[in-house]
Amino acid sequence: MTNQTKNSDFIILNKNPTEKLIPALETHLPTSLPILRRIQYDIAHPRQTAYYVASANITQFSTDPKIEEPWIAAYINLFTGHETQVWIYSSLEAEVPVIEHTINSDDEEISDFSSLSPERQDLAREQIWSLLQFIHRELMPEYMSHLSIIENQPKVPEQQHKIKVIPKHKPPSILLGSLHTGLIKLLSTNDSYLNAQFRPGLKVHRYDTLPYVKYIFAPEIFQAENEEKSNPLPEGYHYGSEGLKAEHVDLVKSRTHIPRERETLLAMPSVVVYQQNNANVPIAWGFLAFDGSLATLHVEPTHRGKGIAAILSREIMRRGMMGSGVYGSDSKELGFAHADVARDNVASRKVMEKVGGGKGWRWSVTWSVVEVVE
Repeated sequence: MTNQTKNSDFIILNKNPTEKLIPALETHLPTSLPILRRIQYDIAHPRQTAYYVASANITQFSTDPKIEEPWIAAYINLFTGHETQVWIYSSLEAEVPVIEHTINSDDEEISDFSSLSPERQDLAREQIWSLLQFIHRELMPEYMSHLSIIENQPKVPEQQHKIKVIPKHKPPSILLGSLHTGLIKLLSTNDSYLNAQFRPGLKVHRYDTLPYVKYIFAPEIFQAENEEKSNPLPEGYHYGSEGLKAEHVDLVKSRTHIPRERETLLAMPSVVVYQQNNANVPIAWGFLAFDGSLATLHVEPTHRGKGIAAILSREIMRRGMMGSGVYGSDSKELGFAHADVARDNVASRKVMEKVGGGKGWRWSVTWSVVEVVE
C-alpha cells in the first residue's frame, strides 16, 4: 500500500483513526453516521480482524479539511461472517441535497448522485470499485484461509423460528450494510437502480430494489436534561434494570427476520421493557447497533397501540449514546443517532416519524451481497 494520493490507492488507519479519519467523518455528519459510529464502537471494543480503510487522499485532511477531490472510507471486518461485514462511505454523500420525505410524500425517489457532475460521479465510481477489489485481493485471502481451517469443526444446530430470516450469503461474497443507494447505482452500467445491470467483474447476489430509508435523530430528541423523568413508560410498564438477558436471546431472535448472532445481541447496548405483573418475560425491546442505529425494535402485539415503541426508541438512543460512552456522544453537536426502516414498513415508519418530531426519512440505503470475480 502506498501513501500517494491516487484514487486507486488505499491506506489502513487502524493505528491512528482519530488523527484524520474520524475528524474527516465528523465534518460530514450526519451523512457519515453509520461508518463513524461503527469505528467509534470498535475503538472502544477492539477487534483484531477489523480494518479502517480510506482512499489515500484523506491524508490531506489535516492540512485542507475541505478536500475537493472525493474520498471514500470503509469499516471492514470479514470475520463477522453472515452479519454485516463492510460499511462504506463516500464524501459525495454529503454533497447531495437532502429532502425529507414523510409517509404522505408524493415523491419518494431512490437517492442517488445524479445532481452532481459526471466527473465527480466517475471519480466516486472508480473509488468504490477499486475499494471492492482491494477487499477481494488484500483482505479476503486471510478470511478464506480461516474458513478452510474451521469448516471441519462440529456445527451447532440452529434453532428454527416461525419468522423467515434473510438468507445467509456465502464467501467470497461480502455483505455491505447501510450502503447509500447512489453508490450501488454507480456500480451499474445502465444508470438504473431498480433494474441495474452491473459492471463486468462484479457479481451482485442481492440488493434491496425496494430500499430501506434512513431516519436521522438529532441529539435533543433523546438527550434529556432531567435523567429521572426521561422517557417514562405508560402505567403498568417498567424498564429492566439491565439490558437483554441471556435467557431471552432466543425470544428476541424468534421475532426478527435479521440473522444476528447470540453474541452480537448480548454485546449491543439494549433496553428491555416488562409488564409489572410479569417481570420475567419482556414485552418490548430494542438495541443500538454497533453503527449507532436503532435495531431489532419490537413490541409484542398485545401491548401495541400504547406508544411504547416511540418511547422505547428514545430511551434506547439516550442510554446507548450517552450511557455506553463509546460513540463519541459527549458532544451534543455530534451526538446524532439513526435508523433504517424498510420503505414498505409503514407501521415502523410512523413510529420513526413520531420519534423524530414528524420528520421523515433523509436518504435511501441498501444491504447488498456482492462478489468480485476475476
